[in-house]
Amino acid sequence: MTVNETVSWYESGLPTRERKTRGHFSTPSALVEQILDACNYIPSHDLSQIRVLDPACGGGNFLAGAAWRLLAFTKEVDLPKRKRLSLIQRNLWGFDPDPISCFLAEMQLRSLLASDGAINERRPSPLHIHQADGLAFPWEQSQPVDLFLANPPYLAAKNNDLSCYRPSWQHGQVDSYLLFLDLALRIVRPGGWIALVLPDPVLARANATHERRRLLRETTIRHLWHLSGVFPAYVGAAVLIAQKLPPPSQHQIAWRRGRWQRDATIEVVPDAIIPVHASTITQASLYHQPGAEMRYLLSDACSPQHLLARRLHEFLCEVPIKENPVFAPLNALALIRRGEELSKDNTLLQLEPTSDGEELYPVLRGGVDLRPYEKPAARYWIGRDAIKKNLERYRQPKLLVVKSTGMLQAALDLDGHVVLQTLYMLLLRSEKTQEDDLYFLLALLNSRLLRTYIYMVQTAYKWVQPQIEQHVLGHLPIPTVAAPEKEQIVARTRLLLSACSDLSPVVKLEVESKAEREWQAIYEEQERAICALYQAALTEGRGSRLIPEFLDKGVSYG
Repeated sequence: MTVNETVSWYESGLPTRERKTRGHFSTPSALVEQILDACNYIPSHDLSQIRVLDPACGGGNFLAGAAWRLLAFTKEVDLPKRKRLSLIQRNLWGFDPDPISCFLAEMQLRSLLASDGAINERRPSPLHIHQADGLAFPWEQSQPVDLFLANPPYLAAKNNDLSCYRPSWQHGQVDSYLLFLDLALRIVRPGGWIALVLPDPVLARANATHERRRLLRETTIRHLWHLSGVFPAYVGAAVLIAQKLPPPSQHQIAWRRGRWQRDATIEVVPDAIIPVHASTITQASLYHQPGAEMRYLLSDACSPQHLLARRLHEFLCEVPIKENPVFAPLNALALIRRGEELSKDNTLLQLEPTSDGEELYPVLRGGVDLRPYEKPAARYWIGRDAIKKNLERYRQPKLLVVKSTGMLQAALDLDGHVVLQTLYMLLLRSEKTQEDDLYFLLALLNSRLLRTYIYMVQTAYKWVQPQIEQHVLGHLPIPTVAAPEKEQIVARTRLLLSACSDLSPVVKLEVESKAEREWQAIYEEQERAICALYQAALTEGRGSRLIPEFLDKGVSYG
């Protein structure tokens, strides 16, 4: 068994709970190689003065990859073997609080050095792999780092005591990976490189806003790779590769999105000649997002819905929704509430109503029992005593929106179902419920446009278990429209309710008969009408003043 296989064996042998608690998921060696390429850490360059640090080294995959390239460089320049070890000792540093991980990391490096003949196993020479907390080390007393490599453990503050690390400016949840990002920004020298493998919530989650702003302001991000399937864990990976230099105003970040495969290669373009193409986005446009979110898909607009969704987002960045004369936020029209705090498998749910006189109510279990446009149908029941929230709220006519999904989808409930926490309930704020308003909002929430908008601005940035957050749903822009346009959309919505197929979790009309083709035509006409409605609102909102293309021209990062 090779040392690398031993590392994998050690990690995979840990109980799942402990592995997640300790964050034991090493970066695959193939991905390490691609990251080092992207950082220009290659044997044909002078690597003799590049000080490499992995402050959460685990089994040492990053350090081993760097050591192999450093040894290859010494051969390129014909450095004597006795000096090769001194370069490794001076340039490669690793920290980890787990003693077994430190042992495995040192085994990897010693195995490489032994195969190269640069180390004498009879007289072991010390290497800079330390059993220590990389976040607690007094870095201000050491030399700056040239290349910061890390796949830090993802430890959430809600499950771990990280209070001793809490920065003075942090007000939200402190997750450990944000502390390592902050560390990189503090200790890497000007012009040095930062390569981080982070959980993908860093791209858009609110608690990472401060670190994203600093990263986008203080570094030039060369690559953003958003990958699924890298780790056997319930999280996607965001690989960020940046150089600690202020970004030029027109700098383009090269991004890739997809499932990572061990034998796949990620094209790495030399940093000086990154072309402008469909997979780039200006760094300035990310910096000026409301929370400096890395919504890279806003650059990839191609379909009419994507283009209009991007224009809508850009307009709302210019004119906040609460100050907007042509759009109202959804939560100004409807109260948004969650259902019962029960899982869909809870034993309080009954598949068959009992006959013992217990008062039972039909219950909907999130996306399992809900399809866009389709009339909801409950398959389970819940007893009156198990319902903890206001029963009258459930009995009202309401819209239901699936929470745990990558795509917006809504249904209309006029039958008073109880719902679980995986559904949002939208209850109109007006004292007298207007059924037409429910049909109008139902059409918008199931439209391709708003589904694309939600995907592009939120759910796409979390590969595993994406969710629509309540505040995002509440801020969805609803046009303030004249009665004729609204009435036409409502009329089509009533027709479409009977045309939606029950075979798919998305709107899919079966086009086989003449009647079905007619329904499809109505659906497409509805989509065009909704797009026209938003287009008209955007045009009116812009008025006579010209809003420039979103921050693609020279901008200040101040």
